[in-house]
Amino acid sequence: MFSWIATTPLLTSRKLAPAAVTAMFVFVAVLGGIVIGSGNFVLMAIVLGGLVGALLIGSIGIVVWVVLIGTLLVAGPLVMHFPEARRLPWLFSMMGLLLAAAATLYIGSGRDLQRKEAPAFVAMAIAFVVFVIVNSALSDGGLDEKLTAMKRLLQYWGVLFIFATAPFAARNVRQWVMAVFLISLVQLPFALYQRIVLVPLRMNMPERVVPIDIVAGTFEADLWGGANNNTMAFFLLVAAVGLLSAYRDGLISGAKAFLLLAIVAIPLGLGETKMVLLFLPIAFLAAYGDMVRKRPGMFAVASVAAGTVIAFFIYLYVGVLGADGRSLSFDQRIAENLEYNVGEAGYYGGGGLNRKTVIPFWWSQHGLNTPVATVFGHGIGASFHSETDPGHIDRKYAGYSVGLTGLSALLWDVGILGTGLYLAVLLAAALAAIKLSGRAEPGFDRAVCRALVASVFMQIALVPVADMMLLVPSTEVLQGLTLGLIAWRWRSRQTF
Repeated sequence: MFSWIATTPLLTSRKLAPAAVTAMFVFVAVLGGIVIGSGNFVLMAIVLGGLVGALLIGSIGIVVWVVLIGTLLVAGPLVMHFPEARRLPWLFSMMGLLLAAAATLYIGSGRDLQRKEAPAFVAMAIAFVVFVIVNSALSDGGLDEKLTAMKRLLQYWGVLFIFATAPFAARNVRQWVMAVFLISLVQLPFALYQRIVLVPLRMNMPERVVPIDIVAGTFEADLWGGANNNTMAFFLLVAAVGLLSAYRDGLISGAKAFLLLAIVAIPLGLGETKMVLLFLPIAFLAAYGDMVRKRPGMFAVASVAAGTVIAFFIYLYVGVLGADGRSLSFDQRIAENLEYNVGEAGYYGGGGLNRKTVIPFWWSQHGLNTPVATVFGHGIGASFHSETDPGHIDRKYAGYSVGLTGLSALLWDVGILGTGLYLAVLLAAALAAIKLSGRAEPGFDRAVCRALVASVFMQIALVPVADMMLLVPSTEVLQGLTLGLIAWRWRSRQTF
């Protein structure tokens, strides 16, 4: 069964062509009419910007460069220091939507990858996108809520679709992979600056501002609020898996591997990102899991080393960086962290839900009593929390944080059916990545494939604990890139 999920082909391009092209133009026409009729100038600008951006269809590689560099390197630091540029990421968002349109045209024109079979998760991803759009059109909630939520959720799925369809040469894909890896090395100087300069600057801010949270590298951050340090941790550990695999295959020397790993790892110790404790075991298994049967003794040694590293980060995050002036022992701080993660204490001052209670609360409000809402949800964006423009379900349950995690947000918004489709995409992609890793060429190809295995499994682990894959641009780009590279490697049959 799982083999079928990972290998079932899409419908042929010949069958998809007329429907795909027609559906795209009908959708653009309808969306344009609705937005212009709404009188919302911001949404009008987005649509018009997308139409102008369509001129770049013939240079789609440039769009990929703009999306990757813009979201992973430029937007975060720029918007943090110049809040007036907060609309800049919308440009990259439009580019992401443009990639989806370009992928549709590649399928429709027959210019896709020699009509070779794509992994099944690509078809599942298309089904999820269609479900979200149709389901939201039929659900409660205002037009602005639906359109902004669809943009927020679907803005970078085009990265997946363009890699799954466009005939990119292996040389170009390697350049993009190396560029992303170089961005991982750039996190160190940004994290040092944030730790040395910005953390002390935030010491006298209101209690809700946690000074150490600003250490997020080049990812989204608010100088007067929170920051996307979880994505930095996710990104760096995926890069570490690639480095370890490259060292194992003799692609780089031990000295160079140690230096590069230090550059990648140091930012993790400059900030307090407890998600590292979730990611580390996954990264370890992706890098060394094949040794379980081949070299069990070496795997045991590596496991002890990994356990030591995890213990070090627990002490660092809880005992050192977690110190906040209160006279609490290390054990008391551990107990406090467990209480609001797997206990009964809620987030945001203790009055809301937490990762343990948020799903039982969803079920208590749904279950068999409201079968339609249980299966289909309340529409995308319904559970979105915002001080200025929350979703209609978040307003109904004000203070609860019903969309605290990706899993709870999906259940509220798209129900069991939509959540199942989303998880099916990730699980099928994970199975495809494992197969690719098993048959990859030693060296660069295998290092990238193992990094992709780590990335997709970290994404699966994120769903029940965080919502950043549903609304944070840099995380969405990394997700789209991960799934897209798996699809490209599978379908093109070229090596990285």
